[in-house]
Formats: sequence, structure tokens, C-alpha cells
Amino acid sequence: MNRGVGTWTFATLFVVAVVALSPGRAWASPPDLLGFGGRSPGMAGTGVSFSNNYEAVYQNPAGLSRAQRSGISLGLHGAAFRLTIDGASSSLDGSRASTIGITLPLPFGGALEDVFVLGTGFFTPLDVVLRNDVRFPENIQWPVINRSQAVTIMMGLGINLSRWIPGFRIGLGAAALADTQGRLLVQLDEGDRFISQTETQLLASFNPIVGATLDVGKFSLGLVYRAEARADISLNIVTENLPVMLPIITIKALAQYDPHTVAAEVSYHPSDEWLLVANVTYRRWSAWTGYVGGTTASSYLPPAPGFRDTFSPRISAEWTTQRRRTRASLRIGYAYEPSPAPRAHLGDQRNPDGSPHIDRATGAPVQVPLRLLDSGRHLLTAGVGFDFETAVGAHIVFDLYAQLHRLNRRRQDLPAPGGTENMRIGGFIGAFGWTGGLEW
Repeated sequence: MNRGVGTWTFATLFVVAVVALSPGRAWASPPDLLGFGGRSPGMAGTGVSFSNNYEAVYQNPAGLSRAQRSGISLGLHGAAFRLTIDGASSSLDGSRASTIGITLPLPFGGALEDVFVLGTGFFTPLDVVLRNDVRFPENIQWPVINRSQAVTIMMGLGINLSRWIPGFRIGLGAAALADTQGRLLVQLDEGDRFISQTETQLLASFNPIVGATLDVGKFSLGLVYRAEARADISLNIVTENLPVMLPIITIKALAQYDPHTVAAEVSYHPSDEWLLVANVTYRRWSAWTGYVGGTTASSYLPPAPGFRDTFSPRISAEWTTQRRRTRASLRIGYAYEPSPAPRAHLGDQRNPDGSPHIDRATGAPVQVPLRLLDSGRHLLTAGVGFDFETAVGAHIVFDLYAQLHRLNRRRQDLPAPGGTENMRIGGFIGAFGWTGGLEW
């Protein structure tokens, strides 16, 4: 009897530990939070209408077709989080990453000359390969801004149709991510010792990115759609040779999520030196179902996150000057990112079918805390760029940018765990980076 109780206790503690500490796997989020490349992040994430190199694989694949030269670029990037809850620091690990970008015009002739350009982009954290923490909803977490430590792989094809439709270009691309599936076998060996075996698989999926641009005189119009990107975890815990029979327990979680996104942009060249840009980006956050799923067929679900869709306005400017073989650019930008998250609150625990879990004693829905913290962000950016043409016609390019995100102070409808007064949150995010490359 004692042995059976011990086995049950061990299994229960093991499952709780795995659910609380299980690392999520996700690709595709850092560009949505911080931008991608060296030019666009210094211009508040704009570029849907004017990108002309590897950055277009994320911004708008149609822009790849503007590239006249092949090129490769390498870069380093970092972000630091200074978040506060009731004036005290709330820890969130920073991010350090490298980037690689490649642009390759396809050398077709005849009617297809200068029509197709391929591009790829890689964003790779230096400290980890894949990371995200999946926690119980009552724990404090920052689901929107805690998306900077994940490998990102993107590819695209730009198609220049200007020969047939003046100024018109289209692009097709994809962002790759991985779902995690596996099995954890827990059993007793002949010596009554617990042993476990783990089998996991990463199953790649691709999320399309499609876009178009139209150049009309001094104006360029751009439109891009980026499909929803999900990183699902499904881990079955199976027990064998135990005194107590346990059902198969499944750990299900949505480790990280990028919503369906549509961005529309117009850029204007009042002169050869100036570029002015206005952008609005829509994100369908309301489709996010939350991090944690049920562990058995009868498990209760946490409250629905209740996220709402957002519209983010962005403006930027770039000034460029040319001196002999060297071209230099100064860039600035501003964006406002409204928060999709409601205030931390008590929400209805749900049955497996999604309906509210009703307390039989009171007849009212069971309430549990939901502490998904976020606030609207003001984003200020700046950057510089240099393009030096060598004597043999190759170009050495260098871009540097810095970002400052300021989170609005926001009062929540719940205290921190163990607290007595409702939380107040705020803080800053600082990001920086540089890229250098060769074009020929």
C-alpha cells in the first residue's frame, strides 16, 4: 500500500514538474517583435513598400525583385528587458542573436531577365537554440514581448512584373517553424527503480508570406500578408510496470504564437535624398487560444486569454547623401504597439469542451487567476547605413540601429501572487544591432 502511494505521488509530482518547466519550441517570432535586418529595425519596422534586399523575405517578398546585385550579410543583435511590477524589477532574460541574409537574382535571359530574385534570412540566438517557458496561467508571464529567443528561418521569391504591368511586383515566401511531438515512458525496472525513456520529434511546418508592391511616380505602395505561426507541443506520458495503473497523460501547449498579420504601407521620395514612410499593421490576436492545453480527456482548461486584434501605426524617414563612391544614410522611426492583452483578472475555468466549469455548491463558474501581462508600447528607433563601392564594382554595406520600447504604465485587476494590492506594470526594452555585407 505504501509502495502504491509512493508511486502515485512520484508520478503526480513528475507531471506537475514537466508541465511547469517544459521548454517550448518556436520559430518565427523575433522579427515580429524587434524587426529583421539592419535597415528596417532602424525605421520602426517599416519596409513593406521599399525593401530591396534580404530583409524583404520578412517585410515583403515582392521587394526582393528590386535587388540588382547578389549579396550576403552577417549581423549581431541584442535586446535587454527592464520590466517592473509595483516598482520592482520583473526578470525577463535578454536576447543575443546573429543574422544571415542572402540575396540571389536568378540569371535567366530573354523575357525572364531581371524577373526572379531569391532570398533567405536566418535569425539565430547565441545562448539557446529554442526557448520559451510554458507556465500555469496564474503565474506572472509576458506572452507578447517574451518572444525574442527563437530560431527564425525565412525564404522568399520576388517576381518583377514591371515589363508587363508598369511598377508592379509580387512575392511569395515562407517562415519555417517546428511542432514538437513525443513520448515519455516511465516504468519500474527489476530493482524497483524508476527509469524513463524520452522520444521527441520536431515536425517542420511552413507559414506563407505573400505580398505585392506598386511604384507610381515618386510613390511606392506595399501590401503583405503573413500567416499565423504556431509552435505546438504534444508529449504523451506513458507508465508501465507500476503498482498503480495510470492513464496516458498528454502535455499539450502552444509554446509560442505569431498572429495573422496584414501590413499596408506607402513610401514617398520627395527628392533623391529623402524617403518618407507611413505604415499600418493589423494583427489578429483574437485567434490566440492560450498557452496550456488539457492533460487528459477530462482535464479542466484555463480561462480563455481574451486577446483582441490590434492596429499598429508606424512612420519613418531616411536621408541619404552620396560622396563619390560612398553613400551614407540616417534613419529614424516611431511606432505604437497597442496591447492585445486584457488586464490580469479572474476568469472562468473551462471544461474540456470550452464551456465554463460550474461549481456544484454555488452554481457559479469556478474563477481562477489569469496573469498575462502586457501594455501598449511606444517605439523609437534610429539607424545609420553606409554603402561603399570598391574599384572592382562590389559594394561593402554596413547598417547600425538602436530601438527603445517604452511600456505604458498600466494597472491590473489582480495583485501579484501573495500580494494584497492590484499590480501596476511598466518598463522599457532596449534593442540594438548591426549588419555588414558584400554585394556584387
